[in-house]
Amino acid sequence: MRLPFLTIAVAILATAGCTHRNSPPSSHALFNGRNLDGWVVMHGGEWTVAKGVLTGRNGVDWSTNPEKSGSWLRTEKEYGDFILELEYAINAKGNSGVFIRSALEKNPAFTGNEMQILDDSEMKEPKKWSTGALYDVVAANQVMSRPAGQWNSVRIEARGPRVWIWLNGTEIINHDGARSLRGYLGLQNHDDKAVVQFRNIRITEL
Repeated sequence: MRLPFLTIAVAILATAGCTHRNSPPSSHALFNGRNLDGWVVMHGGEWTVAKGVLTGRNGVDWSTNPEKSGSWLRTEKEYGDFILELEYAINAKGNSGVFIRSALEKNPAFTGNEMQILDDSEMKEPKKWSTGALYDVVAANQVMSRPAGQWNSVRIEARGPRVWIWLNGTEIINHDGARSLRGYLGLQNHDDKAVVQFRNIRITEL
């Protein structure tokens, strides 16, 4: 028996809808490797792109004052739950960070969270201000940063109030109590002596 055309069309659309709902979230590049499309420079500093690498230098005005921001680079849009993956390299004695769900006003390290980046691979015990820490909140469970100039891989997963961080393939943070559940992602440009590089920045929205 031949089915009416409308019945067939409805069945096809229903199947397509089920497939879409059941498909896993996909990742996409947050940095295109060519320019700063999709990003916004905040409060000065210098950001350049060459050969697929994003470099921050000549940062200004950073302090630990929660009310005041220094220079950083943020995404154009806000994010809630996500998986952020990237690679970074920091120069000798350099300082930087990755901001998670931060606001536009005040200090993004405190309105959201900051995953700290430092040249500290020789540190014996992790601190609340050393690499991989949620700055001023919780220390990484071990030191996993590589020496200055070498690339490090980062995976940050945020689901509701819980944040996980993996550094160079090892889980170093599993923390419940995020300051914000939605906000901008950002990269810190700390001072005129720090040179930080990022590449292969990808996001999966959950």
